[in-house]
Amino acid sequence: MVKGLALAGGLAVLVLAAIATVVLALSPGTDAKPPAAAPVAASQAAPPALFALRGAVILERPWVSAKPGDAPFSCTGAESYADIRQGAQVVVTDTSGTTIGLGKLGAGQRDDRGCVFQFEVANVPAGQPFYGVEVPLSGRRQYTASQVASHFELRVEVP
Repeated sequence: MVKGLALAGGLAVLVLAAIATVVLALSPGTDAKPPAAAPVAASQAAPPALFALRGAVILERPWVSAKPGDAPFSCTGAESYADIRQGAQVVVTDTSGTTIGLGKLGAGQRDDRGCVFQFEVANVPAGQPFYGVEVPLSGRRQYTASQVASHFELRVEVP
């Protein structure tokens, strides 16, 4: 008797599944199309454009040091300007003062202006009206988007 009920129950489930499949297939309003994708929000559409901010820090002559044995034309900051040297951090901020990029000063090279340190800060988000650029001993200085779009110079003033 139990076997008969189990067989009958299994057959009933199979018959119900078949009927449900037929009903769903014939029902109006069903479509073979997959559901439409949800619209993408504008903020998710594309990441902001990025650019490399390139510039130079110029430390004027009285505070420039070159040691015997240094490579020709190499230099670094001297005395109270010793923090201006190869590897010193360059910080780029947006208009609200939030850090949006970090870089480092390259090796100092002597020329008629003093000691020149090239730098590049990669992957800076475009679209800010102003950018702050800070290197040791100079504080944050503001530059317009057009000023930072091309190679620019940041002169460290000697008091």
